[in-house]
Amino acid sequence: MEFNTMKKYMKGILPLCLILLFAVGCAKNTGITLTYPNVGVGASCSGDIVILQFADNRPTMALGKYSDGTRITTGTNVADWVGWALFDELEKAGCKPRYRTSSVSPGDAMLVTGEVLSVELNQTGTTTYTGKVTVKIVITRAGQRIHVQKYASQVDDVVVLGYANEADLMAETLRGIMTEAVPVIAALGSNPM
Repeated sequence: MEFNTMKKYMKGILPLCLILLFAVGCAKNTGITLTYPNVGVGASCSGDIVILQFADNRPTMALGKYSDGTRITTGTNVADWVGWALFDELEKAGCKPRYRTSSVSPGDAMLVTGEVLSVELNQTGTTTYTGKVTVKIVITRAGQRIHVQKYASQVDDVVVLGYANEADLMAETLRGIMTEAVPVIAALGSNPM
């Protein structure tokens, strides 16, 4: 009799477990891991450049919202995401970059730093998203500012499982910044004053 009771109990529990597993598997992952695959932006450089970790001056730490109102967040250090993308692109261009997280004396090398002003990702439709990144870059040499510029990039694209994800869209958005900023930085780094 105990075996039959156990069998009936298991028949009731099994569907409940399957429903819970399905619900957990279908839940939205609101923690986007930001990445940046380096593809090169068509610049060339020969100088020494020190990149000091950017300041994260975003007004909010959330990236944005899904269409149902759920917040989109990231556990990625956004200032490092931007700084290391810049490092990788400058290195691919032929520069000799060094990345620092604390105050540094760059010597004769050009110093690049700045601020991350905004990083946004919002779902605008069933499969459409908008990514935005705004960065201010400051370049100094021998203690003198030689270039200050604000760069902004926006990408509207489709995010579909198997085609692209939210991190891909944000990498493409950051690539818009790199495409504009890296040639300017590479040219200034290659031509010492």
